[in-house]
Amino acid sequence: MTNRDTVRAEVEIDAPIETVWSILCDVDRYAAWNPFTPRADSSLALGSPIRFRVRLFGQWTIPWTERVTRNAPHTLGWELVIGHRRLLHAERTQVLTRVDAHRTRYVTEDRFSGGLARFVLIFFGGAMGQGFADCAQGLKKAAENR
Repeated sequence: MTNRDTVRAEVEIDAPIETVWSILCDVDRYAAWNPFTPRADSSLALGSPIRFRVRLFGQWTIPWTERVTRNAPHTLGWELVIGHRRLLHAERTQVLTRVDAHRTRYVTEDRFSGGLARFVLIFFGGAMGQGFADCAQGLKKAAENR
């Protein structure tokens, strides 16, 4: 789903939150389940880089680097600033919520602000929305098959 300033996907997963969290934090194994981000590298320490390959259109991937802004129980986040926050700021969050002992809700979203935000969403929002949906479904499948 894409709206004026946010790209978002959400899914309910039939697996305990601890299982989903362990998969989400194992960035070295993203290729096993995440078609949107088939490669990632990061310690996930606050302020550290996270480098990935992102699949936006078809089979080709582009390199991307952001900075980790959140790593708390069941919440991961990173951001991109191009030039200055007033030019382009994007912050991605991935949040897990316990539904019950055996089910977890996963929400991923990227909020955009700055002068280029509208341009980015017009040209890339649809592809990002599909990528986030694919990521959510991949995480669901990986956790439910574990």
